[in-house]
Amino acid sequence: MVKTSFFANVRAILFDFGDTLVSFETFDYEASLAALHQTLMESGVIVPYEKFKKTYFKIRDQLYRETDSSFKEVNFCVRVSCVLNELGFNLNSRDPKIIRSAEAFMCPLIKSLKLEEHVPLVLRELSKKYKLGLVSNFAYPPAIKQTLRKFHLSEFFDAVIISGDIGWRKPSSKIFDKALKALRVSASETVFVGDAPFHDIAGARHVGMKTVLLRRRLGEKERAGMDNPDEIISGLEELLTT
Repeated sequence: MVKTSFFANVRAILFDFGDTLVSFETFDYEASLAALHQTLMESGVIVPYEKFKKTYFKIRDQLYRETDSSFKEVNFCVRVSCVLNELGFNLNSRDPKIIRSAEAFMCPLIKSLKLEEHVPLVLRELSKKYKLGLVSNFAYPPAIKQTLRKFHLSEFFDAVIISGDIGWRKPSSKIFDKALKALRVSASETVFVGDAPFHDIAGARHVGMKTVLLRRRLGEKERAGMDNPDEIISGLEELLTT
């Protein structure tokens, strides 16, 4: 349980999304990729699945490597466009065929997501005292917004900041600064809660926030030490002080 004194002078709490509020454990990447490919085929973009899959992962991993060093986010539709350009199809990221395929990819993903324990209760109680925000690394923002509606969480957040919207990923200070500006609070008045020691904890600490590491996975306790979170919890309900 986090002590009440930890929240002294705090006006806002920011949350990570994936594996903090919702679990991605049952997400089947292959099923989503197959749905994306099928939608492209139905739109007249004809390419064998195995060839498409090989090219997709080549481009995806290349973009991931670039992102790891720059922290710049590449929108999911841009990724699909890059894949198709590599395969000889000249479609830009705003093409309806690409948007439909992105939606097809996200549909199985959204269905697979599971709400973590105690999330509605915790958000409801905290929203009575603090401004709440969401800061997520995700390349296709509509999927996050749809998931929030699915689980009836949208009402709790005063700001939803997604990397795919602003072009920067955690731990870049730019995405944290965007959230602070949206909530009209300072970093010293804000707590960040997340499960990733580097992207969440180190990033938030760098801009001056208090930090809470949510430790759900084996081994994260050891990894947490290098980023020195202010608090470590095993479940979100520990945020509800007495």
